[in-house]
Amino acid sequence: MIPVTCDGVVDLGWFADELKRNTPGLVAVMAANNETGVLQPWREALTLCREHGVAFFCDTAQWIGKLPAAGLGACDYMIGTAHKIGGPQGAGFLKCPAKFHPLLVGGPQEEGRRAGTENVAGVLAMVAALEEREAALASGEAARRLALRVNFEQQLARELPGVEIVGAAADRLWNTVSAVLPEQLDCRQRWVVRLDKLGFAVSTGSACASGKEETSHVLAAMGRAAVASRVLRFSSGWETSAADWDALRRGLGQAIARA
Repeated sequence: MIPVTCDGVVDLGWFADELKRNTPGLVAVMAANNETGVLQPWREALTLCREHGVAFFCDTAQWIGKLPAAGLGACDYMIGTAHKIGGPQGAGFLKCPAKFHPLLVGGPQEEGRRAGTENVAGVLAMVAALEEREAALASGEAARRLALRVNFEQQLARELPGVEIVGAAADRLWNTVSAVLPEQLDCRQRWVVRLDKLGFAVSTGSACASGKEETSHVLAAMGRAAVASRVLRFSSGWETSAADWDALRRGLGQAIARA
């Protein structure tokens, strides 16, 4: 496992030294973290892998549709999913130059990599969604939405002294906020329920970790396991407005006041 800094960024110094000692068959690094929104140095990791003749795999599920996709195609392997960009659930893509033993066997579809009839409608809808997101990004929409997230964080800090943003010193996605609430508050399940009753769907970690009681492996890797019980994660979308961010901030304050 590649270690990360206290802000959740891949430790490139450690990685470069490790590649001098060992030659793995493949290195996998996500483009952006799904819990904290922290952007990872995938370009630099790709360059290091090229220098050592190591294949590079990039999980772009969180990046694509929120930041420009240009350059990601240089990765040897790359994976993404439609529903993260406004496309349909059940469609995604994998760039895979090498042959491998497929999990689904039978027919010769997709050059023998995955048997079964292709979901043509889902794929075309995914492409259409990506084109729409890329057009919005080209018009500078990401910068405007980043300003909404930054404003939310600043106002939250003023109204709730002691709150801390996970990965605050790192570049992060414009749609994701992972916040450590003050020490006197415990953000486990009841806070999710309190906010849900006020009309806000928030979480204590990634969607795929819902229902698990273990400490987030992301926070543990960052050395933040001790505060995991006080972390709430907020995630916006392309349809989220400034008014929505303001309403969430007021709702959070209301929930805390009631407690």
